Amino acid sequence: MLSLLLIVLSACNIFGLRDSEFPSEEAQWNNSATTLDLALNNLHLAYEDARNSINYERIFHSDYIFRFAEQDIADYGIEEPLNQANERDMILNLHARYKDIQVTLQDYASSDVISANEAKLYRVYELKATSTDSRQEQTIASGRMELHYLRQGGYWYIYRWDDYRSSSERTWGLLKHENG
Repeated sequence: MLSLLLIVLSACNIFGLRDSEFPSEEAQWNNSATTLDLALNNLHLAYEDARNSINYERIFHSDYIFRFAEQDIADYGIEEPLNQANERDMILNLHARYKDIQVTLQDYASSDVISANEAKLYRVYELKATSTDSRQEQTIASGRMELHYLRQGGYWYIYRWDDYRSSSERTWGLLKHENG
């Protein structure tokens, strides 16, 4: 009986060697954000690929501060701005709650102000995602933002991020507050 079982199992080839699996593709990231475009792209990459959560806090200057929209402070009782450590915790929680996050940034009426070592970028944003317990894509935040960049050692870092509500939609700041 045992020999019959071994013959059947060997015929199924369950003891045979399998082809090795190819490693998954590495997460895209700009290690050298020497231009504002690369630095802004890293913001996208951190939100859109959960594997970049580890890199996320690298886009911020050590003195970084996030300022919530005035309406969010008043409506939700948000008291303190966020710092670099808060951002690290928030991105991990956010990726645990949402998948397939898509970030859309568009210029708006104000012109960007760019000098050799500092820059202010003005963008309208929208974040769409699917919650981990749902299959329906939804807008999870929209509004306007002002990103203040500082160039240090040849690399661009966000040192201040101001959030503004532009409609009744949830803002990026509220999303950060809920996932902090």
